Amino acid sequence: MRALIKEILANPVAMMLAILVHVALAGILFVSLEWTDAPTPRQVEVNVVKAVAIDEKKIQVELNKLRKAEAKKKKKARKLDKKARDAEKKRKREEKKLAKLRKEQKAEKKRAAKDRAKKKKEVERLKAERITEEKRLADVEAKHKQLEDRKRREAEAKAMQAAIAAEQAALNKAEQKRLSSLRGQYIADIQSKVARNWIRPASARQGLSCKVVVNQIPGGEVINVRTTKCIGDDVFRRSVESAVYKASPLPRPSDPGLFDREIVFNFKPQFK
Repeated sequence: MRALIKEILANPVAMMLAILVHVALAGILFVSLEWTDAPTPRQVEVNVVKAVAIDEKKIQVELNKLRKAEAKKKKKARKLDKKARDAEKKRKREEKKLAKLRKEQKAEKKRAAKDRAKKKKEVERLKAERITEEKRLADVEAKHKQLEDRKRREAEAKAMQAAIAAEQAALNKAEQKRLSSLRGQYIADIQSKVARNWIRPASARQGLSCKVVVNQIPGGEVINVRTTKCIGDDVFRRSVESAVYKASPLPRPSDPGLFDREIVFNFKPQFK
């Protein structure tokens, strides 16, 4: 039935003619069977025309129905086609949006990858700078520590040297004092021996004195005597020189280091 309707819609004029022919034949057959008496030719023609007219109206009604159905179908088809076109447009728009989104996502991934690479490079650069800075600070700290250690050692050495110098100075001072005392005793011993060997001249009086310069050799033997800055006459001066020669060998110092080939002392006799 559907195939027939499709065929009618495809060729409406041909189908209409075919229907009319079939209806006419069916009317003739119906009339011939309905009347027992043979109708006159005019009566047959009238009946056929009436039957054809009646069937044509029916056909027209059916055709109108078919046309309406076809128009409805076409309208529906147009709607469906519009929907299909709209759907296709929408699909293309969606595909375009999707392509754009994919492109944007691809660009975003590329940018994100680039940013990650940039950040990674920046992190590596900062890490390298931090390592370099830490190494520099460690070197500075090491050098500072070395400098502090050197300063500390130098300070300790200076303090030790100062302590040693102070101790040595104290020792030297004590030694000088000791040696000065021993030298004083050494000179006093010489003066005492010379005084014991001095013979007072008749012209001697209080307040006489001479600065005596004695040259000796190891063992204390006198080899030369000079008197200077004498307060007294020549007799007194010669008596002093004679007393020095008589005192030879001169007393030895208690510390051999005090021995000197030239001895200088003041001779100032004390007498009543």
